[in-house]
Amino acid sequence: MSEKAINLWRKACQALSVAELAYENGFYDEAVCRSYFATLKAALALLASLGLLPKNTVRIGYWVQANFANECIHRRKLMPAESARWLAELRNLRVQAEYTDEMMTERKARQAIRLAREFWAAVERRLKS
Repeated sequence: MSEKAINLWRKACQALSVAELAYENGFYDEAVCRSYFATLKAALALLASLGLLPKNTVRIGYWVQANFANECIHRRKLMPAESARWLAELRNLRVQAEYTDEMMTERKARQAIRLAREFWAAVERRLKS
């Protein structure tokens, strides 16, 4: 695995740990946001392991989602089809947490962390194989 992929994977691990800490301390909005970024960085790490990196970071979230679905699910069949749904669901929760007046509940934060863990575990299996 390339150094870029390793570093991105480390960032994904850190983001997931921070999400769990935020959840444990009742910071549910932050738990949701960090869960999303943990999955985004895990997807980016998997793409980097395939030699695919964006040319710039403008709208990187969209780049990751499109390329992740195309390369990792449809073309190479590395990830389960539902992983695209997990990423999209986490993105939607993050938008609610960041840009609306709605406060994230414990249940939504727990759901976000569960999705992030499932996604993270699936990527980890691929990176190790």
